[in-house]
Amino acid sequence: MKTLRLTVVTPHATVFDDTVDAVVAPLSDGWRGVLPGHASFIARLLRGEILFRVGGKERVVATLGGAIAVDREGVTVLTGVAAVDCPLENLEHAISEESQQLAALEREAEKHFDRVYRQMARTFNHRRRYP
Repeated sequence: MKTLRLTVVTPHATVFDDTVDAVVAPLSDGWRGVLPGHASFIARLLRGEILFRVGGKERVVATLGGAIAVDREGVTVLTGVAAVDCPLENLEHAISEESQQLAALEREAEKHFDRVYRQMARTFNHRRRYP
């Protein structure tokens, strides 16, 4: 049986890169299935789950959207974030938790920067008064 290569790439890593039997993806004009030998195209990928089949077993890649390119070699997905074998709801929940943690870290860093800037201002003002 013929196969095609599915590659899912984010800015941080290649999330998936292997041969598969078929791919079904949510595109802006509807769901599109891709089998080996499919005609080439590039399209906008919507938020959702990309379904793919390997050896008769269905798997998923959850993504928040991006771009998909199909050519003779296979399917390439470019996306900001993706997770293999993870429901979309779980991916969104993980992103939400990470965003909250980053916001807390940013608030903590701002407190430290504020202390440093105040100390620098006190030091600078002290030196101006007493040459």
